[in-house]
Amino acid sequence: MLTMFSVDPDVPSSVAVTGVTQTRVRVSWSVGDTCTVNDTSVYYRATHTDSWHSVSATGTSHTVTVTSLQPGASYQFYVKITSYGKSSSSQYTTATTGKVVGSFF
Repeated sequence: MLTMFSVDPDVPSSVAVTGVTQTRVRVSWSVGDTCTVNDTSVYYRATHTDSWHSVSATGTSHTVTVTSLQPGASYQFYVKITSYGKSSSSQYTTATTGKVVGSFF
């Protein structure tokens, strides 16, 4: 008889925000090799709100592009991974999108 058990998944680490533009950022992270990751999501919110949104990572990707952000706004991000019903979350990281530069007529 095969006994199934699960352990808490490794906490996502090295969360970084790169490729920052006026309306999008790229969020990347690392996960140890000690568990099977079933689901990964990047959660984000504007720092002046309480409303969290999420973007799911596909497959074994450790990078997600978050789009439709507001120019010149500060955002918090964290990564949550799930393995066999148990989950772990990273620490928060913050980034500010680029400001719109005015045009002259």
